[in-house]
Amino acid sequence: MRGLWRKGLALALVFSMSLSITGCSGGKKDKKKQPTVTEDVSSEEATTLPEVEAGGKGKDKSDVPLVIACDSLKKQFNPFSVSDKGDKRAVDLTQLRLLTFDREGAVVKHAITGEKRRFNGDMFSYEGPANIKIRRNHDKNTTSYIIKLRKDMTFSDGNPVTIDDVIFSMYAFADKSYKGIEEFGKLPIIGLDKYRDQDYKQEKDQKAVLDIEGIEKVTEYRVKVTVKGYRRNDVNALNIPICSLKFYGDKSEFNALAGSFGFTRGDISDLIKKKNAPFGAGAYQFIKYEKGIVYYEANEKYYRGCPQTAFIQLKAVGSKSDTQKLEALANGDFDVADMSGSNDAIEMITDTNSSEKLTGRIYGGKLWDGSYYHYIGMNADNVCVDGKPDSTRSKNMRKAFAVLFSCNRSNMVELSQKGAAVIEYPASQVSWSVPQSGDEEYEQAYVQDADGKVIYNSNMNVEERSKAACKAALGYLKKAGFKVKKGKITKTPENTLRKYTVYIPDDTQEQGMLTLVRNAQKLFRQIGLKLVLKEDYSLKKMQNGLKKGKLQIWCGKEETSVNGDLYGMYHSRLKKDKKAGKRNYFHIKDSDLDEYIEDAMDAVKLKRSINFYEQSYNKIMEWAIEVPVYQERNLTVFSSARVNLETVAQDITPYYDWLQDIQIVEMK
Repeated sequence: MRGLWRKGLALALVFSMSLSITGCSGGKKDKKKQPTVTEDVSSEEATTLPEVEAGGKGKDKSDVPLVIACDSLKKQFNPFSVSDKGDKRAVDLTQLRLLTFDREGAVVKHAITGEKRRFNGDMFSYEGPANIKIRRNHDKNTTSYIIKLRKDMTFSDGNPVTIDDVIFSMYAFADKSYKGIEEFGKLPIIGLDKYRDQDYKQEKDQKAVLDIEGIEKVTEYRVKVTVKGYRRNDVNALNIPICSLKFYGDKSEFNALAGSFGFTRGDISDLIKKKNAPFGAGAYQFIKYEKGIVYYEANEKYYRGCPQTAFIQLKAVGSKSDTQKLEALANGDFDVADMSGSNDAIEMITDTNSSEKLTGRIYGGKLWDGSYYHYIGMNADNVCVDGKPDSTRSKNMRKAFAVLFSCNRSNMVELSQKGAAVIEYPASQVSWSVPQSGDEEYEQAYVQDADGKVIYNSNMNVEERSKAACKAALGYLKKAGFKVKKGKITKTPENTLRKYTVYIPDDTQEQGMLTLVRNAQKLFRQIGLKLVLKEDYSLKKMQNGLKKGKLQIWCGKEETSVNGDLYGMYHSRLKKDKKAGKRNYFHIKDSDLDEYIEDAMDAVKLKRSINFYEQSYNKIMEWAIEVPVYQERNLTVFSSARVNLETVAQDITPYYDWLQDIQIVEMK
């Protein structure tokens, strides 16, 4: 327990069925009847619960519920069937996931005792339900994940969380009838295909496959999962919710030695039909669903301590705009909502706060990285000197172009899109795979001239930076074989173009990229080159042109996956792997880069992998086929009037959101 916990509602919120709403006590836990879970929570006639005001009013502050907005709820509140975003949140509030990841998306291997890791200059602590060891067998080309479960955890009904619950969950998520969003069953687990193809009626046959060879129970608190090969992303798929065998499955039918895992093999429908209500070992336990709201109470048995806020409501708010969400939040309809980091939303927040800041007297806004980053790409085959894309002269020419595109990224992007974050690497700025601004190896993209000197100083305005960029670009072009006189190109090298075309797709609604390329067009003209802009170009046509290698320069965007997609975007397909280089629209062909990428993906130790990623990014920048521009960002906005913002997790990221530490959040 973490300090003295407040007690929950007393007589005011007693169920008509004599259900006691539990609170949290400081030392001794009250023995109270656990909530009875309704069999079908989608029914609007479920057990009634007296309404709790979302506005946060009440004499006893511990009774104030935290109301979380979500767009919609499809009422599939089961970990084995959930697929909708809102339903997933409804389920996750009650669940305990197996592994722990830090703010950069790296797995925490010693989560039981806890680890401290630095992010954005601050030190953060991480603890979780399990440790993990990763063992690579190069001879057999397999990887084993040994997961050790901590021993002090229970589900909200008081039953212990054991490795049998983990194995039951693994088999359910790996079953061929599972259709949900968990990725566990997509892992190349040893023996999984044989287990799925085996007709269970052949159990009398001595050759019958009773279990999945690659899932092995080691002890009561340890399991080993062995997969073919090694893929860095596999560890993410292991992060499944630990579902209760007793609640969801049939404990009498669990016998690993006999090939029975708590449900009918090949058919998990009983796990779904039986319980359409979320139950687990998470920070909160489900009470009921009614009229678009899911009600929860604190799980006093939560292993990280009973939550400070006794009650939570997850409220469906429909397809409200960001502005409507902010208005509703200020009016007390809910206490926290997610939205895009749009200019309208940011301006409304800063204006209403009367402080020009995201956090003020009305709103507490937290920006966090979104799903995509934007870049300017160049096809090395089509933007080169004398038809030689890998030559030093071609690289110098592309570096000149990259300098002209990137010189005023901060001004152009942030003035146009207040929520955007300028990036220096072609990946999420908070991923472990890229250096952070405080790291020694961190470098800004294309800020050095051909002699290695820094082009800009902090006192330069837009015009001065543009002038310095033109000078630096001409320096690169001279080394590329261009003839220059009085700041203008007078002659190009043999078989080298003077005019280039950049394609801006019609899905680019933001002004940031448009402003950037229009500015570059002027700079190209100033030094004697021509840049043609194809604005509002069909995205479908552009993607087709990229696949066929016909385009020269384009504005693109990519998903900000935690590891990036080096293999798909930059590998030259020297191997017979169909995934390698499938989106290498840059036509970069570098055997060293291929090797770095392969080594980065094959390295088990994070530090070793980071080193190969750094070498890969350096190679990409050396070729100058991509200019990282900005990352989209989202907003999570809290009510400053009702939520104690000091208790909300700091520096939230796509890999570590505020719900990870929801047990410490307090209401005012």
